[in-house]
Amino acid sequence: MSQENVEIVRSFTEAYLRGDHVAAVAYLAPDVVYEVGQELPARRPDELLAIWKRWEAEWERIELIPEAYIDAGDQVVVAVRYSGRGRASGLELEDRLFEVHTLRDGKVARKRDFRTRAEALEAAGLEE
Repeated sequence: MSQENVEIVRSFTEAYLRGDHVAAVAYLAPDVVYEVGQELPARRPDELLAIWKRWEAEWERIELIPEAYIDAGDQVVVAVRYSGRGRASGLELEDRLFEVHTLRDGKVARKRDFRTRAEALEAAGLEE
């Protein structure tokens, strides 16, 4: 089941990266809690869609590059490199975060961001 969870998170991420937000939210539980550090949590797929739409308006370019998927049973840790440029400010962003996706019944039920790999692994019940 856990390798299946990795594939669900990978498919979710790939749909988002293609800009196919309808396909991406199909991988989310209806009561998903999607926590991104700079945002209030999105608590339903429609709230997350609104965040993604706002990001597209605010960023001239934003890229998400998954570097690794780590199986943690009902959770999947994803190491992600982000880069972008603000539309109005021209501000360049480079960052690396670690996402922990919790799955329930074949859907992403929660996503949390962590600054370090150690924090993400601990949240997922794994050790370095």
